[in-house]
Amino acid sequence: MTLRPAPARLALLALIALPLAGCDSAAMTDLRRNIGIEQPEPEPEEPAQPRAPAVSPLEQPIETGAEAPRVIPGAEPVTYNARAFIARGNEPFWRVDISDGTATYKTPENQAGRGISVNRIVFADGVEYVGVLDGRPFVVNLRAQECQDTMADEKFPLTASLTVRGQKLAGCGQTATVTTQTAETEAEATEG
Repeated sequence: MTLRPAPARLALLALIALPLAGCDSAAMTDLRRNIGIEQPEPEPEEPAQPRAPAVSPLEQPIETGAEAPRVIPGAEPVTYNARAFIARGNEPFWRVDISDGTATYKTPENQAGRGISVNRIVFADGVEYVGVLDGRPFVVNLRAQECQDTMADEKFPLTASLTVRGQKLAGCGQTATVTTQTAETEAEATEG
């Protein structure tokens, strides 16, 4: 036999709970704070919105605020902005024309040159082009430092070095355009 509460008992329970439900929330909050149950709710924070830097990262490094600011060298503007270069050296004579991801390596034995696919790497003092020639590293490094050609007594705006077949060769360089390279190549062909 199951006992069911009488409807009168349910009404009595409802009448007892009604005054407790009627307490205002402010009084309950004060009561909870006084006995240490409720902590004040923190104000919701708005998420940080991304914003563009005030100056170019080439002129001033970007600070993230994660650690104390430190000087980070930016890219050298002359080599960073140029996309074509001519590098050359003496003893042994060599020349590399760089444009559109290809370096054309020329020597007295191969005056037409050999095309090598290269990747561009920008660094603080200049730019470097790296590829593979005959299974070995082919690297042309150009720095924004004035260079004196020892044979022609001519000054160039860039110092160049070429690493080819395990040898590191020194030389000079300059920025170029595709039309400059084409005109110089045609002039060399008519001279020879």
